[in-house]
Amino acid sequence: MAADTVTPRRLKHLAEAMGCHTQQDLARALGITQARVSQILSGKHPVKPGALLTLIRTLEAEHRYSRKKRRD
Repeated sequence: MAADTVTPRRLKHLAEAMGCHTQQDLARALGITQARVSQILSGKHPVKPGALLTLIRTLEAEHRYSRKKRRD
């Protein structure tokens, strides 16, 4: 995966790992609309560099950190 984008598959995995069971849950976590989440997950609207990508990367890092803390 390129460093400047997030694939729909990666975002789906992150959403599941975060406990987001619906697109609406993920939309709330990201601060965007459910319609935009749907577009991203379908590949119609790629996540490019900017605030949303930064937020997704931050959530990924936080999730990795919390998983590591639970294992320790």
